[in-house]
Amino acid sequence: MRISLVIPTHNRKDLLRCCLAAAKQDYPDYEVIVVDDGSTDGTGEMVRREFPQVHYIRQEPNRGPAAARNRGIEVATGEIIAFTDDDCRLPPDFLSRLADGYRHYPEVAGVGGYMEAPDELLQSNPFAQYEAYVTHRVYHAGPEEYCGGFECPAGGTNSMSYRKRVLLEVGGFDESFPYAAGEDADLKWRVVRRGYRLLYVPVKVVHLQSYDFLHFWRQYRRHGQGAVHFERKYRGRPPSPPRLALRLAARWVRWLPDLFRLGLTLATVKLLAELADWQGQWKEARRRR
Repeated sequence: MRISLVIPTHNRKDLLRCCLAAAKQDYPDYEVIVVDDGSTDGTGEMVRREFPQVHYIRQEPNRGPAAARNRGIEVATGEIIAFTDDDCRLPPDFLSRLADGYRHYPEVAGVGGYMEAPDELLQSNPFAQYEAYVTHRVYHAGPEEYCGGFECPAGGTNSMSYRKRVLLEVGGFDESFPYAAGEDADLKWRVVRRGYRLLYVPVKVVHLQSYDFLHFWRQYRRHGQGAVHFERKYRGRPPSPPRLALRLAARWVRWLPDLFRLGLTLATVKLLAELADWQGQWKEARRRR
């Protein structure tokens, strides 16, 4: 079973270097494909010089991560297409764990793990702790395998794989999603709607992003923008101003029970994430109306 690992990137040369340095796998039959989405920071020169074994592809102009991943799918030679992001560090057994999932559950269309901050940050950084809370408490990524539909914890393209024939059957990623947000949930939804099942395996991919306030705010604002594209696609329109106002009020109302349930720090970080998400929804809804 050959696996193709596809990594989209745009102007994050140093993060990509860390990602590729950790991409050496103990799995015997795989290839690594980097799709450079119009970078201007010397990404191509770095990959060719330092990682000559990597299949490097450049697309111009910048078209977004969905288009970059579709380009990787086109040239991939594996029957399984695995995905990660350029700000992630894979464990050496990542592809082996995915392959084991396909062997043990031959009926599934996709197998994936979960993403989390480095262990040292989880001890003290509230933004890393909130990301872990979402992963384990909201998406229910636990220590056991889980096979299911849309509720399956697997699906984020930082740590996911699909059978290539299934990706081609559903048309790959929807390139109308312009951001790195929402396009993976949309793909997962379309796969599951065709009756396919997915498998979660408890293999951790390390997230190498900056866990500071500014990056955190931008990340969740982008989530909100992606959510509007998802809603527009499946409801036929972006959320209306009254609906957005209700969502904002609900976020503030939830803070008090969260305070008692999660504690001051985590409840406040959760509120910040929801406000950033709401700001992204508001901004994108106004743009799309």
